[in-house]
Amino acid sequence: MIEELQDPHRIFFKTLGNQKRWEIITLLEDGPRRATEIAEKLGHEQSLISHHLKRLLMCGFVHVQPNGTERVYSLNEKTIQPLLKMVHRHIETYCEKKCTECGP
Repeated sequence: MIEELQDPHRIFFKTLGNQKRWEIITLLEDGPRRATEIAEKLGHEQSLISHHLKRLLMCGFVHVQPNGTERVYSLNEKTIQPLLKMVHRHIETYCEKKCTECGP
């Protein structure tokens, strides 16, 4: 039996399924942002945002580019942006009406 921490699939979906990280990913769909800007836009403490950005970085969901004293975060263009487009297409096709009827 594979332990949870050793299963990359579980880690991937757990990372993606976290509400705060999903908010960050959604915000970054509009383009790169500094950590301070992300915290401000989402109304969260920067320490919380930094914690979640660290996990997103470790899992390759985002990239970071130093810009002076700040760090600018962007979505992984090679894998995550295409994945999000596919997810949005799936939701529009199969989930918009059906999934909302099921509730949380």
